[in-house]
Amino acid sequence: MIRRSASAGAVVVTDDLSSPQILLLDQVRKTGERQTVAPKGRLESGEAPLQAARREVAEEAGLTDTHYSAYLGQEAYTFTDNDGTPAAKIVDWFLFSTSTTTTTPARDEGFVQARWLEASAARQAASHPQFQQVLDRALAVVTWRAANPLPFSRKLSYLVNQVAAEAEAVIAGYPDAGVGLCGSAARGDFVEGWSDVDFIAWNLPPTSAAATSLHEIVSEAARRHGSRASLHLADSHGGDARRLGPLYDMKMRVALRRVGLDTAVIAGATAPTPAATSELTDLAGDVGVLHEFAVARLAASHHAESEREDTARRVLSVLSSAGRLLVAHRAPEVGLRLPEVVEALRDWPGTELRSLLGDYDAYRRAGADDVAQAERLAARVPGALVAVRSMLEESASP
Repeated sequence: MIRRSASAGAVVVTDDLSSPQILLLDQVRKTGERQTVAPKGRLESGEAPLQAARREVAEEAGLTDTHYSAYLGQEAYTFTDNDGTPAAKIVDWFLFSTSTTTTTPARDEGFVQARWLEASAARQAASHPQFQQVLDRALAVVTWRAANPLPFSRKLSYLVNQVAAEAEAVIAGYPDAGVGLCGSAARGDFVEGWSDVDFIAWNLPPTSAAATSLHEIVSEAARRHGSRASLHLADSHGGDARRLGPLYDMKMRVALRRVGLDTAVIAGATAPTPAATSELTDLAGDVGVLHEFAVARLAASHHAESEREDTARRVLSVLSSAGRLLVAHRAPEVGLRLPEVVEALRDWPGTELRSLLGDYDAYRRAGADDVAQAERLAARVPGALVAVRSMLEESASP
């Protein structure tokens, strides 16, 4: 019999993107083995991974001034427990940022030193090869944000932590329910003023008082922290419970399938049921839905700059969705940050989609604050989606 457990931890990085430092802890285990690790530990009863990661950083490193910045996915491994029992563990990893390097290692747990290291030194010092992969994902986020630079968003951190804390209490009466964070807010490429904060909930009756309360929590947090945020509820088939149409069902399916990859559980300690994570099959049809949405949005008349920006933002969002749909189908283990999507589509036969995604990624990385440039990019989206759909239909023909 395999003993199974769940843990959560965090890669903590300093705010200074020009010279980021990463926190690692030197620990001497009871066996006398010395290892260099990041703060992590087991989930307590009823505790979601995000809360567990924050608690472990505070307990093991004495660091409480941390801010959520990204979700780094899950690490899974097997080992032999201290009593000789075969064991399997899943660890959810997060990226936290901080403005202080003052730490107090928990010596009663064997932590003898806290070190702040630059990227290459941190990777070399880390004891476990699998954790080096987690570090690589964290460093990819940091490098992307350092290019402009795009500082980590405090608004995002405050909003996510508020929703996580309040949602935990609301869904307490539904043991199978969970709330996840998805989209750019989870991937680490959130851009203030441009990106939305997207939450999803599963195994929760859409007409329940708890669902109503969750919507109110998200709306209030968005208002308080000055960000756009929304909550989407999954139905029992993995679609959007609001019945808003195929576009929303499609996005829900992708987000549910990505739990543990780039959708983070922030309340509840459970993942969606298998019935809610159906296969992605009709890619050509899904891309057609995205194309129809883009054409309709671009055809509408917009005069105010805010309306123009919103149109461009939404049309470019469906472009990103198309690229991510292809990657989720072709290489489901690959992350869905735009640079990863562009790289994963390197051998895609068409060039317009990859080129446009690369241009859009550069636009976001630069701060996404030029409406005219966004409109020029958005105008190219319908043509790129038509080409993608044609290729998919041709490849599916007998």
